Amino acid sequence: MSKESLLKQFKQDVKNIKKKARELGVNDEQVTNILKESFDEFARKEQGSKLSNKLMKLAQKLRRNVLKCCTVLIVCFSLSLYVLLHVHTPTSSIVLRNVQGLTYPALKVVRTLSVPFIKLFPSLTDLYDESCLVENPYFYVNDMECWPCENVHSVIDLTGLEELNSFTKIGEGTPFIAKGKQNAVSWKDLQILYSNFTNELNSDSRRLKTSNKNVKDLKSLFDTDEHDLSSNIHIQWRINKMTAARIIRKLFPKPYFLPERSGQAVERFLIVDSPESEPYNLPNTECSYVFIIQGSGERTINLKPSKECKNTCKPISVVLKPTYILLYNWWYWRPVSLPSKNATNLSISYINSYC
Repeated sequence: MSKESLLKQFKQDVKNIKKKARELGVNDEQVTNILKESFDEFARKEQGSKLSNKLMKLAQKLRRNVLKCCTVLIVCFSLSLYVLLHVHTPTSSIVLRNVQGLTYPALKVVRTLSVPFIKLFPSLTDLYDESCLVENPYFYVNDMECWPCENVHSVIDLTGLEELNSFTKIGEGTPFIAKGKQNAVSWKDLQILYSNFTNELNSDSRRLKTSNKNVKDLKSLFDTDEHDLSSNIHIQWRINKMTAARIIRKLFPKPYFLPERSGQAVERFLIVDSPESEPYNLPNTECSYVFIIQGSGERTINLKPSKECKNTCKPISVVLKPTYILLYNWWYWRPVSLPSKNATNLSISYINSYC
């Protein structure tokens, strides 16, 4: 509608209002005053709305400026604090002397504040046993020497070698296998172990990974008969608690050739694969020296050179048979587990590391 049409419509509406007002005994002057007051009220509201918008924009601009100033101040303060603590030795000594006594009280306060969250999310207690919460997938050593794996062309079998203990000390990057002195471990052995230590082992049940959707925890896993396991099943049970680690060592003792003073990591893995289980990367371990004990069945382990050494070292592979042990150095080799061609039995592998 055009402005002229609106103006005509407005004049007609005013005439109608005055006509109705005269019928009610209200003269034209009174009607004019009422209309004037209405327009003044509308103008005040419109002006107030514009003022409110201006104030809001001003407040937003002020907030942004305050945030910028605070950010600059925090950065400057952090840089100054860093310089004082890491460059100026006298200041660093004074701060350390006075702050050192507050460390344990501060940690106690943090622990007290975290109790309500632990009660709401009990699974968070598992993080207490983690040595590393987030692994860096981009970790790379630029100047790593690869001579320990440079001339390795196969995995040697050192079964029966008398001085095998000394070889584990000097053969840093040379992977080898040796027949262990432990007994073979079957699926039935694992079921018996679980039935004898159910409560202790269930504490690690949340670290169970499996390709079978029907298996959700250790109980449902070990209640399953070996013949009822699927033809393409893969199970990985990660253990990183001392109690469960001591129990599992009843079936997988420390290899006889490891140095006496070597410290085994608490973290260990028990992996169960069907003969047709698909290839997968073996998990990374806490320590660099890794050993795999084959409890039963067979798996082919393909040792691929690490990213740092892939240009100087070549991939090698070995078929790991029951009771055999494979030892390698994680710095130079990244293993992949593959199914063996002639394997027919369930594969049970135990992985641990030492430093």
